[in-house]
Amino acid sequence: MVDDTTGPHESAHDLLASFDALTPETMRARGSLKWSTYDGDVIGAWVAEMDLGTAPAVARVLRRAVDDGSLGYMPMSVGERAREAVAAFHRHSFGWAVPRRDVSLLPNVLSALGAVIAQHTAPSSPVVVPTPAYMPFLSIPGRYGRRCMQVPALHTHDASGAPVWRLDLDGIEAAMAAGAGLLILCNPWNPVGRVLSPAELDAVAELSSRYHIPVLADEIHSSLVLDPAAAHTPYGSRPGADPDLTFTVTAVSKGWNIPGLMCAQLIASGGARSAWEADPLSAHLADEAAYLGARAVAAALSPEGLAWNRAVRTYLHGNGDLIAGALAGIETVELTVPEGSYLAWLDCSRLPVPEGASPARFFRREPGVAMSPGAAFGRGYESFCRLNLATGRTIAAQIAQRLVDAAAEPRG
Repeated sequence: MVDDTTGPHESAHDLLASFDALTPETMRARGSLKWSTYDGDVIGAWVAEMDLGTAPAVARVLRRAVDDGSLGYMPMSVGERAREAVAAFHRHSFGWAVPRRDVSLLPNVLSALGAVIAQHTAPSSPVVVPTPAYMPFLSIPGRYGRRCMQVPALHTHDASGAPVWRLDLDGIEAAMAAGAGLLILCNPWNPVGRVLSPAELDAVAELSSRYHIPVLADEIHSSLVLDPAAAHTPYGSRPGADPDLTFTVTAVSKGWNIPGLMCAQLIASGGARSAWEADPLSAHLADEAAYLGARAVAAALSPEGLAWNRAVRTYLHGNGDLIAGALAGIETVELTVPEGSYLAWLDCSRLPVPEGASPARFFRREPGVAMSPGAAFGRGYESFCRLNLATGRTIAAQIAQRLVDAAAEPRG
């Protein structure tokens, strides 16, 4: 088989220069979902996709597949190579010894969630979702006749006044005691950008074992820890995480910007692995993973692909610093800068917006910055917005200036 990881490397200087050169006009011409949804002079900063392209190693895979006509069904060897790359990534990056046999391919993270709810939890049992939460986590349980039990985060501030978001462990325990059948744990946490600590993960594992409630750990942003002081810890790597009750889902789709290639992964061992493979509907998801996606996984997790990801994380951290600095003196907007993921969380509860308008709608119509509305992330977050930082520095500077101008302008 051709080695998909070989080829010329792009210099770090050229890479950063290409990011800096991005403009709104460039992005609108590309026509991505983020930039084509709203007309006029609106900066796309909502859906979680990056403006930064993908790693050259991944791009070569796609070009080679077209040149070779390799657009058919996935050979077993390609799937095996992708699974081994995922296992090796977790061993080397996080110290989690994941055997290749414990990795399954599937089309996307949400397909795994649906399968776990339908096939691996008690019938009719509710699903616990800490909020604010990635929007489909709130809606998908209902498709399977399950109630979503929202557990709002504890929102406090540290000694410097910076916002802090923590799991409400007492609330999670109360939901489990009330008969919940599954906990969805998002780490890094979309949309607040928290990278959960080992102590928090251990507390969740203790509750899961005590109440015998499975945990689905969504770790799709694990390759996007931006804060140098933070480190991702896989939930499944904790000694208290019961293998019979643990399903981990992940993908390279966010860290390398290839969600359209449809190849996520589920990591499960012990009883969870046996149950997954014994259920025909769950196991069949591997047949729905895309051939190109599997090839892209191996390329993304190659040494060259990982180097690109490191450069991107540093760049995105700079975008966060830029916007945080711009908003530092604005009292009407409080920014939570992400430790992990490229998604910032804005508290606009003190922002005077026109009656009947949400902050997201106000910012889209007035300064022209399209963000995700907080109401979509759970009850009680109507005054929040989620801001996508994954863009070029020139565009990030425009976002910062537009937000500042709109937030600082007095309105009657």
